[in-house]
Amino acid sequence: MAQNGLDEGAAGHLTVRDSLDGSTFWVNPFGVPFDTMTVTDLLRIDHTGAIIEGGRSDQMFYNEAAYVIHAAVHSARPDANAVCHSHSPYSKAFCAFSKPLSMVSQDACLFYNDHAVYETFGGVVLKGEESKAIVRALGQNKALLMANHGVLTVGTTIESATFWFYSMEKQCQVQLLVDAASKGNASPKIISQEAAQFTFDQTGNESVGWLDGNTLFRSTEVRCKGEHKQ
Repeated sequence: MAQNGLDEGAAGHLTVRDSLDGSTFWVNPFGVPFDTMTVTDLLRIDHTGAIIEGGRSDQMFYNEAAYVIHAAVHSARPDANAVCHSHSPYSKAFCAFSKPLSMVSQDACLFYNDHAVYETFGGVVLKGEESKAIVRALGQNKALLMANHGVLTVGTTIESATFWFYSMEKQCQVQLLVDAASKGNASPKIISQEAAQFTFDQTGNESVGWLDGNTLFRSTEVRCKGEHKQ
């Protein structure tokens, strides 16, 4: 996330359901920069918000919004083993318009009929009522564009959830460029529903998401030289 410019200060949270105890999940501690995060930093918490294990003695706390949003998503979506949310620039800009992506490129078709828009912004999410509304808006989609906030993605693996987030950020950037270039010019050509569905069927599934996400993880492995595993 940090290496691709998808973080902003202490904002953002990624969670992964524990492989042995599915009622708990791992989350990054609050205030630790993404680019210095290591295995030892991570916290395992349950659906009451209690820390079960992990973390360093001086960093035993997490972003409350991470618990409020992610616990609700993990509970409502048994398939959502991983959830990603961060305040990346292009998705924030596009989310200001509170509209879905247009199918203007092959890569946008990754999200064809598989992303939704949450049109309400009530400030930092610290209440269960709003987290329930977010879950309802997400539905069975892999991505949610939250108005005036940013993107949330889910996946059966951390690799796919991370890639969906990375790709959604790219698609928001492309959409903003297309919208800007359209001012005073001809409207962009939109991919047909048939072609978009065919492309989605080939590229928008979890297996492809894991494969593409794994390339990001392999890049991190090389750049960090194993330091992140400490």
